[in-house]
Amino acid sequence: MLLRLVKKLHTYAGLLTFLNLAVYGVVGLSIPFLRQSRTAPPVITYRNFTVPPNLTDRQVAEQICSLLHLSLATPVNQAAIQHDAANNLFLDFWHANGRDQVTVLEKERRLRIETTRNSLGLYLYTLHETTAAFHSSDWRMQLWADYNEFAMWCLLGMIASGFAMFLVSRARSRLAQISLATGCCLFAGLYFWTR
Repeated sequence: MLLRLVKKLHTYAGLLTFLNLAVYGVVGLSIPFLRQSRTAPPVITYRNFTVPPNLTDRQVAEQICSLLHLSLATPVNQAAIQHDAANNLFLDFWHANGRDQVTVLEKERRLRIETTRNSLGLYLYTLHETTAAFHSSDWRMQLWADYNEFAMWCLLGMIASGFAMFLVSRARSRLAQISLATGCCLFAGLYFWTR
């Protein structure tokens, strides 16, 4: 009875973490290529914008974020709000899709927007590192962050239940012992090789 419950736990934990493992696998395999890939050159556009009176830099940043439909960059991080050498408000929005650097040219009543889009590999890399510690105002990104955290716990449950099944049913099997030893050696070797 207990073994059947452990097997079900193992199966469902594996199914619940499958998408997460697929993203991790693609990102892991593409890391060497990401380091050598070049991002597309940034696209620079201008947009009319008048800064409303009596707003703080944060309020202006939030208004611009809404105007440019950058929901993945919300809530606006304090580090994204800066000033350039000419004392223009400079906003550096990082998000899963890439980066938008916005300079508020208040005297000219317009925005200078420099947009850089992530490649598919960099997009997946961003998804790979997003966990529940990340708080986004965009429900899609927050849902992914919560799923990513949940899937990591499912992976831990899958490993624990797999080890429990090994101990209960195949601990005396020579093939199971060799498989466990090989898996542990490969894990240790990969760990030290990538550090």
